[in-house]
Amino acid sequence: MPAPTGNKNSLRHGLTTGTLPTGTAYVTRTINALRAAIEDALTVAGREIGIVEAAAIQSACRWERHALLAQRWLRKETGLDPDQKLAFSREIARASSERDKCLDRLKLDHAPGANPWAVLDAPSRNAPTAPSSPNASDAKPSGQEGMPTNTTTEPAP
Repeated sequence: MPAPTGNKNSLRHGLTTGTLPTGTAYVTRTINALRAAIEDALTVAGREIGIVEAAAIQSACRWERHALLAQRWLRKETGLDPDQKLAFSREIARASSERDKCLDRLKLDHAPGANPWAVLDAPSRNAPTAPSSPNASDAKPSGQEGMPTNTTTEPAP
């Protein structure tokens, strides 16, 4: 008879597939933004996303996730000796190189004057946007917050 549901005796290793460690939600957001950017680039280029393109996109995203997690662990883990730090750094570089190979397989043209970093710096398509102020024109220049505003109207000379 198997262990009851939720019983720790049935636990084999504690790892779950498809979920990232606690505190790494930004990795998922970054990967989703990268996936959307690659898919948009293919669509703008007039290409369909077939099985080969989908596999290349997925591989690129997995390698980027690998790099981001290795970068996080390098930053967060204390007490690493220099060899371990170099190993993490090597994994980051290798993951970036492999990601770039996946992107090269997609054969996307590089538009002159395009800023590839804007893709990674741009907010996600699904990210909430800040509400705009209805009185944006009433905003005071920087450094003048808290200064009184002249609300009286005087005739022009």
